[in-house]
Amino acid sequence: MQEPNRPVTKKQFEAKISELGYSLYQSHIHLKIHEWMTNELNKHLNEYPHYFRESCHAHYETGVLRLTRAYDHDKKTLGLLKILNIIESDYKNWGCTETIDHKILEEDKKYVNKESNPLVKKLIHLRDKAIAHSEHKQFPSPMGDYIGEVYQNYAQKHGLEWILKEGRLTIEEIEKKPNTEIKIISHEMTMEVFQLMDDNENKILGGDIPIFSEFYELTTKGIEICNRYMKKLSIDTIDISEN
Repeated sequence: MQEPNRPVTKKQFEAKISELGYSLYQSHIHLKIHEWMTNELNKHLNEYPHYFRESCHAHYETGVLRLTRAYDHDKKTLGLLKILNIIESDYKNWGCTETIDHKILEEDKKYVNKESNPLVKKLIHLRDKAIAHSEHKQFPSPMGDYIGEVYQNYAQKHGLEWILKEGRLTIEEIEKKPNTEIKIISHEMTMEVFQLMDDNENKILGGDIPIFSEFYELTTKGIEICNRYMKKLSIDTIDISEN
């Protein structure tokens, strides 16, 4: 027989929602850092050392894992749905003067539910199939794969060969060109890398995954939900407007 849920005190809830809000904030920051590092890799192609790419991927995984934890439906996980269910059942017992708009509460519960929000379903798919299970190919593919493909195509097209220079692969004929020409070639290659990313970014293992704008929608909406109920309890809210 399943043990009934124990009531959550106001103090306990304040700690829970503050922890969840901060975790969503951290997810947002990690994804922002990943995006910035990815753009740097694109701008400078293979100039960065290997550990820079590994760090970039680590920020991606951390951001996604924190985000999926926030949208997890497991009762043992401190997620948005659990927080909203506590509000629904226990808020009335905390002696708060602020009232809860139950229509908005139901809309919030609908948003965080993978059964009613396709975006949450895509996030959970990414977590289950690509991040949480190491036997599957990790997504996103290493940036070096995209860069390498573009360089390989360029070399084959022009009958050129790769060289190793200062610990990175490049093409000797490109290195000999004036800086203005190198910048033009690098820009063209960067555009090709972006196109490869766009072509592959939101498909994996036969299912949709969120693109970056959707990750940010999920972090922003999650923090907005936390802030809505933190205000009811006079808890300092979370500001991501500058991030």
